[in-house]
Amino acid sequence: MVKPTQQRGLVPYPDQETINMIRTPKAAALLFAVTIPLLFAASCTPDEIALYATMTADEQAAVKAHLQAQAAPAAPAHTPPGGFLACVRRHESGGNYQAENPVSTASGAYQFLDSTWRTMSARAGHSGWGHAASAPPWVQDAVAQFTVDSGWRSAWNGTGC
Repeated sequence: MVKPTQQRGLVPYPDQETINMIRTPKAAALLFAVTIPLLFAASCTPDEIALYATMTADEQAAVKAHLQAQAAPAAPAHTPPGGFLACVRRHESGGNYQAENPVSTASGAYQFLDSTWRTMSARAGHSGWGHAASAPPWVQDAVAQFTVDSGWRSAWNGTGC
């Protein structure tokens, strides 16, 4: 899955430290074979998985470290919003960003229904998570703020906030 902060079409070239960690031709080949599909949200082919399985633990660790560094952008500093949205968080989930409603598809700190989450997160520029609880806290807060700013505050009528 391509996260919102990644740019499609740009294939990162590994730094010298990563190149030094990968000492065999098969590890380097797999690194590039796996990196390119991951950037385009494709999965590994059976041949790439088989090649990975033949690597030593150190080679596998080097490939994993490089892929994680490329695929996992650092989360921005996060301060949950106050005021109305703080009240909604407390009422809907007790502030639990991984909350799951047992009788509906509502999830996350603001208890977005999956259908509403997909729509509002896409409009807010944070698509990529089909379920609110799967998104990091800063994304949930950004989508909730966008929802309020877009005039959808009524979604939380009845919360007492």
